[in-house]
Amino acid sequence: MVTLRKTQLIAGAAVAVVLAALGVGLAVYVGRDTHTEVVDHKVDDAEAIEGARIAVTGRLPEAQAVNFGKVFVHWDGEIPSVCGEVDIIEEQDSFDGEERFIWSQGALTLEEIDGSDVVDQKWGDLCE
Repeated sequence: MVTLRKTQLIAGAAVAVVLAALGVGLAVYVGRDTHTEVVDHKVDDAEAIEGARIAVTGRLPEAQAVNFGKVFVHWDGEIPSVCGEVDIIEEQDSFDGEERFIWSQGALTLEEIDGSDVVDQKWGDLCE
């Protein structure tokens, strides 16, 4: 009976060690995978933001200056939407100060050009 107990104790300890090792291995794997995703999203965010900057400045060739304020990327699955504020300086500027913009799937919406109601709707759908 004593030998059976020692055998069970040794087997239990071995199982505990194996499970602990699996847990540590899984934690390391998840940590590395999460880090890789974070790095990938930072690169993807930077590319999306640069695309939005090009779209905004390209839509306003007459602008004397285009100054970007707060800009962020909101992801819906694999689809990025770039949302932010921009101050467009033109000779005949009917909109004073920063205005919101949204760039998603190649389509640009600017508050000054497309209207606040359109931007409000898209902002609620794509930026929040």
